[in-house]
Amino acid sequence: MMKRLFLFTFIFFLAFANNALAHTGLESSSPQNGDISTQELEQVTLTFETKIEQGSTFELQNSSGEAIPIENISLSENQLVGDFSDPLENGEYQVIWKIIGADGHPIDGEFSFSVNVADTAAPDEEQVEPQEGSQPQPVTDETEADTANEVADEEIKQNKIPSYVIPTVIGILIVIVAGSFLFITKRKK
Repeated sequence: MMKRLFLFTFIFFLAFANNALAHTGLESSSPQNGDISTQELEQVTLTFETKIEQGSTFELQNSSGEAIPIENISLSENQLVGDFSDPLENGEYQVIWKIIGADGHPIDGEFSFSVNVADTAAPDEEQVEPQEGSQPQPVTDETEADTANEVADEEIKQNKIPSYVIPTVIGILIVIVAGSFLFITKRKK
């Protein structure tokens, strides 16, 4: 009888553990956390790990904490997209999102990015004064921004733990504890 109960509990746990313990998180965004956008930005897109429910939203604030009006926020499966009537001005911004996951739990988070669009009247490349015997090298804001974006993307990838890891570890620990308990009770008989 005890073996059947253990087997039933084990199968039940494996079948529903990931769904019961997993919460959705932000998978990606455009712009991403830490990005420096060098092009006009008229839209923010948030993509989550699982489907999100109606009532999910986000807001955008500038560096002074003032809310930037979002004209339209649309929800499609696991994605929130917000449009702006005018492109964002140069500066730092923070996205604060609040969603309802597929499991019904409210989840929130935030990330920041910057906008640094070059003045359209200024030339795209600046010439650096060459030193004697060297060739002039063009310096562009895009090159610096690309390098910063690559560093930010790498940091995000290194810090992100897949959503299934923690429930899996918890499940393994529960199985070990239950197995130890059964082993100890069987030895006492």
